[in-house]
Amino acid sequence: RERGSGLAPLLQALGEPRPPPQLGPLLCNLSQLPEGRRGLLDRSRCSVQRLLPFTQYTDSAVHRRGVVGALRNCCFEYGERPGPSPAAAPSCRALPRPAAPAAGACCPRPG
Repeated sequence: RERGSGLAPLLQALGEPRPPPQLGPLLCNLSQLPEGRRGLLDRSRCSVQRLLPFTQYTDSAVHRRGVVGALRNCCFEYGERPGPSPAAAPSCRALPRPAAPAAGACCPRPG
């Protein structure tokens, strides 16, 4: 609240020496919404470039999993646009969409 609202303060927090530990899961949850994905994929914010180094963040597995989940969510569309009908493109095979994380859980635990 002190820094304002929106995605900008969250992305600024990534530049802190020790980002808040729940920032990764929060970004992951926000990326499940179309508005969140649009904000993270906005090229003027360089969000993806800011997130990529945190895929190897060794100080916090929770933070790392959240950031990886956010990036994964940005790679897929969740029912925003219908795909081509089978009759229109018989040679295309639809890939299964990843299951959405359960409520309250951002990213599945490995193993």
